[in-house]
Amino acid sequence: MASATRFARFAAKLASIQALAWRDRWLLLQAGLLVCVLGQWLRVIGFRRTYSLLRRLAPQSDRAVSTDPEAASARVLQVARVVAMASRHTPTPNSCLHRSLALWWLLRRRRFASHLHFGARRQQSGFEAHAWVEHNGIVVFDDLVPDRDYVRLSWQPLEHDA
Repeated sequence: MASATRFARFAAKLASIQALAWRDRWLLLQAGLLVCVLGQWLRVIGFRRTYSLLRRLAPQSDRAVSTDPEAASARVLQVARVVAMASRHTPTPNSCLHRSLALWWLLRRRRFASHLHFGARRQQSGFEAHAWVEHNGIVVFDDLVPDRDYVRLSWQPLEHDA
């Protein structure tokens, strides 16, 4: 019985991948690899160097990818959905920081304006932090409402990181 359940889950995953457009299948592969790699980079070289490296690998472009804001927002949401899908199926554990960095970088590579944000809150168990991405001031694909659930932390990348 357990093997039938596993097979059903595998078939459902395969069907969801097959339903993706080819460019999103490629994006799914990129996002899955990136989320895994980011976990290693964050452990080995830390956040600042990882962030700096990502900025250098995808410099912000002055050219917008689309002049149609609705089309751009729809594509941004699709990229976020694919990153979320990839992060659910990585062989390594990942966090909101891994997913947010991956989403931020993949959007940046596609010339969508996006910003990485951080927040914190006190819980019974102690301090809890969260990372998320915004596009045009709107939180992209996050189950939480960061400004309601977390106190937004102010941070600016260092000038030599820009």
